[in-house]
Amino acid sequence: MEPLDPRILPVTTASAKRLQTHVSFLASPDLAGRQPGTPGNRQAAHYIEDQFRGIGLRPFPSLGGYRQTISARMGDNLIGFIPPAEQTASTRWIVIGAHYDHLGYPYLGADDNASSIAILIETARNLASLPRHGIIFVGFNSEESPYFGTAEMGSQFLFHHLPPEVGTADHLQAVIIMDLMGGVQWAPLKDAIFATGAEKSPELYRRVTQTQVSSLTVFPGGIHLVEEIPDHGHKAFSDYDVFRNHHIPFLFLSAARSPRYHTPGDVASTLHYERMAATVEWIRRLTGLMAQDEARYTFDAQRMEFADEVASFRSIVEKAIHEETLIPGTSRWSLKKLRQDAEWLREVRTSAPTPQQLERLERISIRVQCLMADYSGCFTF
Repeated sequence: MEPLDPRILPVTTASAKRLQTHVSFLASPDLAGRQPGTPGNRQAAHYIEDQFRGIGLRPFPSLGGYRQTISARMGDNLIGFIPPAEQTASTRWIVIGAHYDHLGYPYLGADDNASSIAILIETARNLASLPRHGIIFVGFNSEESPYFGTAEMGSQFLFHHLPPEVGTADHLQAVIIMDLMGGVQWAPLKDAIFATGAEKSPELYRRVTQTQVSSLTVFPGGIHLVEEIPDHGHKAFSDYDVFRNHHIPFLFLSAARSPRYHTPGDVASTLHYERMAATVEWIRRLTGLMAQDEARYTFDAQRMEFADEVASFRSIVEKAIHEETLIPGTSRWSLKKLRQDAEWLREVRTSAPTPQQLERLERISIRVQCLMADYSGCFTF
């Protein structure tokens, strides 16, 4: 099967066209890859700030504007909010965030992560006040290496310097983080994204699985599957990490890596803008359901939804083993492993998974990720 050429995908709706406009600016050569501390990074921050202002998001008075400065050298997080209709001292907040920095020229970072910033902006445009929950929109700076996991990482900085109007982290009802939301490579997953992490909170997970948009397939999965990364092993890799580590309910959304990940080929013409527009609508509907929940969401670091994880990968692997729908670049050795995976997924018992079953599903996840990103040696996992 040939790789899907995203340039043939139509961009027809007004939402998709606005998304394309945002990405085209943020991933333009003029911004030179938005590396923290560079003029291009500051231009991106200025653009996001202007968008927040034009949409009508409010800045937190304690910040004196939309910027939360990490350091004079690094630059800023960008923060705006929609207050609840019934704001009280015990208001809970939903955070929707994505990082806007990238690696610097010649890496322009359209999918990583201008795609998610574009969705963030359009989601803010499409949301109204919720009755009892405030909504915070954050463009995080300095997510990429060498800042990941450090005090200079934008999401780490925000968590440890929440605006006083928010209060303590206990007032965070849930966090929605996006990364790599526009890439497309394999036709069977053209209109699909992955939703992980919510399994740690049964209340949030229920809302995620209830949310439906007809033009979008959302595969639920465990965060332990996302963190099996080809060539890197088991590790966190996006802005959800600090919230997960402090037991804040979180949802991590991604369309997964494409072969253009962290390459000069990650440019604006390679994204699927209509799927991104469907994602905007999906998040709008999700937050509407979340608004119905008055009680604080719970968090259980050990909680899984193994049956749903198996169902998601059973559906994906069954497509990956048929000649007419092979993942591009699948070797005969990888196909042999995938057929073994498919047989296991058809037969595995999904109640009370054993450590061996969890490890097997993680191996399947890393194999699929490897093939979708067109890495070599995928049959070895």
